[in-house]
Amino acid sequence: MKTKTFIYALGPFLFLFISTGVEAQILNKIANKVQETTERKVLDKTEKSTEDALDGSEKKVNTTKNKKNNSKEDSLITAGPDESNVGSADLISYANYDFVPGDQLLYYYDMAGERDSEIPGRMLLDEGNLEIQTYKGEKVLYIPASSEAYFSPQMTDKNYLPEQFTLEFDILSNGGLKTTTDASEITLFFRGEDESVGAYGNATAPIRIVLSGISGDNDTASYQFGIFKSDDWIGAVNKNFPAEAVNPSQNNWRKVAFYMNKNIGKLYLDQHRIGMANQIETGKPAKLDIAVTNPDHPVMIKNFRIAAGGADAYNKIMSDGKIVAYGIQFDVNKATLKPESMGTINEMVKMMQSNPALKFEITGHTDSDGKDALNIQLSQDRAEAVKTQMILMGIESARLTANGFGSKNPVAKNDTAENKARNRRVEFVKL
Repeated sequence: MKTKTFIYALGPFLFLFISTGVEAQILNKIANKVQETTERKVLDKTEKSTEDALDGSEKKVNTTKNKKNNSKEDSLITAGPDESNVGSADLISYANYDFVPGDQLLYYYDMAGERDSEIPGRMLLDEGNLEIQTYKGEKVLYIPASSEAYFSPQMTDKNYLPEQFTLEFDILSNGGLKTTTDASEITLFFRGEDESVGAYGNATAPIRIVLSGISGDNDTASYQFGIFKSDDWIGAVNKNFPAEAVNPSQNNWRKVAFYMNKNIGKLYLDQHRIGMANQIETGKPAKLDIAVTNPDHPVMIKNFRIAAGGADAYNKIMSDGKIVAYGIQFDVNKATLKPESMGTINEMVKMMQSNPALKFEITGHTDSDGKDALNIQLSQDRAEAVKTQMILMGIESARLTANGFGSKNPVAKNDTAENKARNRRVEFVKL
C-alpha cells in the first residue's frame, strides 16, 4: 500500500496536521472572526437566466434522474437541509479571505458523463472503495459508510507538484458530533520525489495534513502541526479551532484549500485561515496521496483541483498587461459569485486602492460547449457581477469596464476537462 497523507474531515469538525522540518517554527495564529464592518451589501442584481446554456462541466448536470436513481441518491446522505451549497454563504463573511488559487491549472476532475457506481476514471484507486455517484444533480467522489479509500490523482508526470501550488476541494459528511474513534478521517499526504512507498503511517513526508471529526468533553475541534517520522508525531502543537470556524450543522459542504510556496504552507476551511507554517521541511513535495478512513457516514468530495502558483498579481499585470483570475467562481449557469471568489477580488481591490492610476477591463470567458449567444450573455453577466462587487468595495466605476466574450478567445483546446476549465475564466486586462 502506498504511504498516505490524510486530511480527516467529519462534517463540521476538522483535525489538522502539517508536518514541517526539524526544529520547525509553528505559526498557530488563528484567523480572527470576520469583521462585519462593511455596511454595503452586494446588489441583488437579477440577470437573465441562462439555464439552457452549456458552460463546460457546469452545464452537464443531469437533472433527469428516474425514480430508481432518486432512491439511490437519497440513500447517500440523509437528514440536513435540502439546499446546502458552498455558494450559499454571504459574500460579506469572506471579507478578509486571502486565498488565491494558482493561475496554471494542473488537475481538474470533471466527473460529468461518468457512470454511477463505477471507479472514478481520473483517480487511481490503490485500495478500498471509491466510486462515482450522483448527489442532488452533481457527480461526486463517494466513499460509502464503513469503508475506506486510498487514492491519488491520475497524472502523466509522477512528480507533478511545483514549489508553489494550491489545492482545493469541497467535502461533505453528515456524521455530526462524533468521538475520535468514530470520526471519519481524510488525510492528504504530500510526498517527496525520492520518498519510498511503504505501509500507511511508516514513511516521512514533507507535509502531512489531517482533518478529523472530533468532539471530546467540550465538543471542540482542533488542529495540530508536527513532523511525522517513523510512525510518530514529533514536536506537535495542538490548538482548538476558533468557534466561528466550526459549523455546528450537519450536511453542509465545506471548502478546504491549501497554499504552498517553498517553505510556507497555509490551510483554509471555508473563509477561515485555520493554520500556517513557515518552516516546512526542505525539499518540495512532488505528489499527493489521499486517504479516507473510518467513515461512520458516507463521505463525498467534489471540485477537486490542483494549480501551480503564480507570480505576484501586480508584477504579472505590469509584465503581461493582464491577469487570469481562476479564483473567481460562480453558481451553476448563473452570474452569482461564490464566496470563495473574494480571495481574488480582495487582492484586485487592494491593488487598485494602492495604485489609483490602474484601470481594468474585466472580461468573462466560457468554453465552447453550448450556444454562442447564451455563452456570450452568461460571460457578460459574470463580468458585470465582478465589476459590481468591486464598485461596492469602493472602486470607482469609471476605472472598470466589463465585457463578455463567450468562447471566442480560448486559451486552450476544448478537448479535456482541464482545458475546458482553463477556458472558463475571468481576466483583468490593464487599460
